[in-house]
Amino acid sequence: MKIRAIILTVFFALLTLGNAAYADSSLKTAGADIKGAIERDYTAYYADTLEAQKENFHSSNRVSFLEATLGEGIAYYQANIHGESLSHELIGYKFPLYLEGTQVAVIDATFESGAWKIFNISNNDNFSNTIKRIESEYAKDGTLELIDDKRYNLNYLYINTAVNEEYINLTNNESISPTEIMSVVSQSESSFNNSNRNSNDGAILVGGGQNVSSADNHTSLFLPILLFGLSLIFAVPLIVIATQRKRASVTLR
Repeated sequence: MKIRAIILTVFFALLTLGNAAYADSSLKTAGADIKGAIERDYTAYYADTLEAQKENFHSSNRVSFLEATLGEGIAYYQANIHGESLSHELIGYKFPLYLEGTQVAVIDATFESGAWKIFNISNNDNFSNTIKRIESEYAKDGTLELIDDKRYNLNYLYINTAVNEEYINLTNNESISPTEIMSVVSQSESSFNNSNRNSNDGAILVGGGQNVSSADNHTSLFLPILLFGLSLIFAVPLIVIATQRKRASVTLR
């Protein structure tokens, strides 16, 4: 029993040290209040769902998801362009989720309706290793920010030193400049706008239907009126002829 207790103590100590590495990082991390809110949200609304899908979260032979633990939340940002300048906006925190010390998922948390809540859980099981790699390779270089912007498919590490700014693509480790990031964002916005336009007449498609301009509305209203007027023009002579014939038949009687 003593040996087992020692092993468990060492195991949890190593786990704590692994999570503490984030706290020493230059990456911004979530405070205890935010982490506590996400833990409560997870236990109340998500643990049972993940338990029912264990095979999809690398844990078919592991303990219950009710016993899962959260690592430190890493801040992530989106990129915004303002004229000729580029800024980063804090969107939320990414929490690695552990079962028996092994990362099996990532919880994305954001601030909504006055409270920190979970809005997405992915089965990414490599997030913890990615953060550790970032720390070992770039932490000494300056301020770091994780850019995860689904709008423009950005998955970058931003590094700001006293003499330089750069973005490291976390998929292929390529380095690009802020100017190149702005170009990527601008092209993505342009592609998005073009994909939502009808190439025949330039009208924006909304909800699968086409918006009708005010000129089209006037045309569609004028046509029925015109047809009605024409029908009256042709109908009046017919009515007159019919009336005259009726009067003639009455006179003959």
